[in-house]
Amino acid sequence: MKKNGKLLVEQVLSEGDLLAQQQVDFYDNYIVKANDVLYGLLAELMRYSDQVLGSDYKLEILSKMRSTLSTKHHIKVQKNTPDLTIIVKYVVRTNRKNAHVYARVLDMAYRQDVMADELEDFIRQNGGIDRIRESNVNLEGVQKRKSEDEGRTKLVKALLNIKAETPMAEFRIPGEWTSQVHDSHGVGSFLYPICAKVDGIYKVVGIVPMDYEFEEQILKRVIVDIGSKGGYSEIEKQQFAKAKEMISPAYQLKIQEERDRVDEQRRAKKLALQPLPMAA
Repeated sequence: MKKNGKLLVEQVLSEGDLLAQQQVDFYDNYIVKANDVLYGLLAELMRYSDQVLGSDYKLEILSKMRSTLSTKHHIKVQKNTPDLTIIVKYVVRTNRKNAHVYARVLDMAYRQDVMADELEDFIRQNGGIDRIRESNVNLEGVQKRKSEDEGRTKLVKALLNIKAETPMAEFRIPGEWTSQVHDSHGVGSFLYPICAKVDGIYKVVGIVPMDYEFEEQILKRVIVDIGSKGGYSEIEKQQFAKAKEMISPAYQLKIQEERDRVDEQRRAKKLALQPLPMAA
């Protein structure tokens, strides 16, 4: 390479080094400092939240915040919006994205018993605001999936109990096997016979001892099988509708009220049968 070429290469590299240093200086002087200022502001916001949430007039303050956000800043607040989110919205106001992110950060800090004086270090130790927000979103996703799985399991258990009214087959266990069947019942909701298929006939040769974990595996398989069906008969649709009704909060409340009524009647009858105290 000619001398002029080497000088040109060195000059280009020097310009790159200068830009690299400027980028470092920008990060140190603006990004890091800006984050430090932001973390400090969030700590102040947390102190403000502590003040509002701990006030004897919390309901009045939050009501006034809702009204101000709606009438003055045109920011809608739902009836089920958490108190902390209302406070953050009141301070951040028109920047909806920042309000959402900051509320998540403070919510996680509160759940981990972080104090306002500890918040800045808490944010840094957890990789910054964006990292905390992402971890919070992931946690919510896990909780949501768990809740959905539990809901599907309840639905399938209710559906199987309904199907027991019109079973595929039914039979009685011989008397000498009754004790074994009873012992095998364990803590699960269902019994699981082991069948061998011989010349088109299913022959029951045993029963698997049950526990909750094994039953959960079986129910998950049933969920997959139900979901893979291309269509459902009218009877199956009716069974699905009845199962959904059975696991609904309203139906569960109705059942509990009926149990309470029966218990109250039982107690009343018991009291009525007790002898009256003898007069002195």
